[in-house]
Amino acid sequence: MSEVSEPLPLRAEGAAGRGASAPAVVGAVGDPVDALHEHVGRLVLAHPGILRLEPTLLGALGRGRRTGLDGVALSVHGRVVDLDVNVATRNTHQARASLIELHAQLVDLVTRHGFVPGTVEISVLAVDVGA
Repeated sequence: MSEVSEPLPLRAEGAAGRGASAPAVVGAVGDPVDALHEHVGRLVLAHPGILRLEPTLLGALGRGRRTGLDGVALSVHGRVVDLDVNVATRNTHQARASLIELHAQLVDLVTRHGFVPGTVEISVLAVDVGA
């Protein structure tokens, strides 16, 4: 199991260096936390090094909010948002490099939604060798 929960050195080019970029935040109707939750899930799943979100223990037990994005947990404290993301990675991409890049993209996404990034934890729960 690998976990990234501390600020890591980031490349200035981010995803743009590969020709991909984080999706732009569009005006969402409804709860801003729900909109952020959805955008986090889409951003994670769009990353080429990520195969899928991995369910959390609470999600597997049928507790908590069922949004189809089990594997993404947000905790909001005023304007500060803590993220906990559980993923399965592809063996065709280096997990650490993928997580460093994804971490930077998630911090940027939280900021673009008007929140202050708190802790961003990304846990690799599986590496799929068949992906």
